[in-house]
Amino acid sequence: MKKLLTQWIDRILAAQETNLFLFAFLLHFVYEVWESPYFDFYAMPTLSDKVNYITHCTVGDGVITVISGWMVAGLYRSRKWMLRSNWKSTLLFTALGWIYTLITEVYRIHIAKLYGVSVFLVPVIDISWLPLLQWIILPPLVLYMAKRYMLSTAHSP
Repeated sequence: MKKLLTQWIDRILAAQETNLFLFAFLLHFVYEVWESPYFDFYAMPTLSDKVNYITHCTVGDGVITVISGWMVAGLYRSRKWMLRSNWKSTLLFTALGWIYTLITEVYRIHIAKLYGVSVFLVPVIDISWLPLLQWIILPPLVLYMAKRYMLSTAHSP
């Protein structure tokens, strides 16, 4: 039974989705912490509230990353597309997350009024450029790190 459980855990840890989520969570968490002073929620009364909010956002970033990966996998008809990624698949992967972020930021700020932003505004749409920049920089890094990790562990005994 122990061997079966170990094999099951190894399979989960080797899955592309797990690696995308883990590397996305780690990189996006750091970025979210760095950009947090520029958003209204930073005025929350306790550090615990701030950390919970940032963690919630970061889990969402991880989910967006995995869904973007699934969409690219569907277009490439292979879950292993990221092991053979090229500039086109990387650009598509990045663009999907960026487009989702653009739409949801407009919704959260202008329609749901969940938070406000008063600095680093993109003209016309009045949302911060920080999340848009985040989704240009981080997805290629996440993909690169996840790919390197999976390739390195594939050759391990």
